[in-house]
Amino acid sequence: MKKIFLLSTLLIFAFSCEKEDTNSLISPQAKVLGEWEVYKFEKQDLVQEFVNGEMVQSMEWHDLTPSAEPEPSLTFESDNTFETNYEGVITGDGVWSEIDENSFSFTFNQNPWSSLESNYIVQFHCDSTISIKHLVEPPAGNHDFQDSDWYVVRYFRTPGVVECYDLVNYYVTE
Repeated sequence: MKKIFLLSTLLIFAFSCEKEDTNSLISPQAKVLGEWEVYKFEKQDLVQEFVNGEMVQSMEWHDLTPSAEPEPSLTFESDNTFETNYEGVITGDGVWSEIDENSFSFTFNQNPWSSLESNYIVQFHCDSTISIKHLVEPPAGNHDFQDSDWYVVRYFRTPGVVECYDLVNYYVTE
């Protein structure tokens, strides 16, 4: 009788446990692993124009996506290293670490995208699309009239997959 009671208690416990949501167990670090190819590149730039005979300086977003293939790629490895490639040639590498679910620190071994290495923000748009945003190096983005930081955003997709274009809020929409 004691064995039957113990067995029935275990069965009740086993069937009453809710199944864990495996998606909530996947960390942002795991989501970014693998190869990503650039498909769009936006940057804030200085614009100078004459208005009423005076030179006026301002900041605008520009789409600097090259029209020719191949596009650069970025690969995140599980040992927290990364590589940037262009036409199969390594153009940069280093170590990355997760700051929080949308922020990562990139420490390049040499030739970084930006010397401002500890402020990269990764935005997950869907499983096949991410963007990486970082500060623009001076002198662009470092002017007396400027009251906010200037940025560069690179948009990446999983190779061979169409990006989830409609889920991304691009700065340049033309």
